[in-house]
Amino acid sequence: MMDNRSKPFSTGGFLLVQLAMLVPLLNIILLLVFALSGSTNLNLRNWSRAMLILGAIGILFSIIAALLGVTAFGGIMAGLRQLLES
Repeated sequence: MMDNRSKPFSTGGFLLVQLAMLVPLLNIILLLVFALSGSTNLNLRNWSRAMLILGAIGILFSIIAALLGVTAFGGIMAGLRQLLES
């Protein structure tokens, strides 16, 4: 006999979760609750964990891109300053 945690997550339930993910801040709270709760449907829990991992990777890439952009901009400005001073 299947318990409620291992039953397939319904299409309607998934659509409601997707709609809730559109609300800022609520999406992060729900992802954490779904990912860390022991009573959540296994499909929803695994999906939530995957979304949190993808979000963390996105934040990491954004930080790296921002650092590279700031470094490149600093180099361009230093070169421009040297060009104007000479």
